[in-house]
Amino acid sequence: MNIAVILGLYVLVFWRGCTMLKGKRRKLNRLWYGCILIYCAYVNISGFTRTPHLSVSSLYIAFFQPAGRAMIKWLGG
Repeated sequence: MNIAVILGLYVLVFWRGCTMLKGKRRKLNRLWYGCILIYCAYVNISGFTRTPHLSVSSLYIAFFQPAGRAMIKWLGG
């Protein structure tokens, strides 16, 4: 039930945002706006259900933290 409410609110936000987008590149802007909202809904629902998900910090944790640790070890720290 809670997930349905969350999705309903995202649909409402998408509808309201699309009505506000105007201009000659309106369709492309709506596409990008929809992609951003879909990603936000994915992260929100994944956090709500406590399931693992991909995010911007996943890239940092997977690649940059080990590289930083290796560089610190290499420099003698």
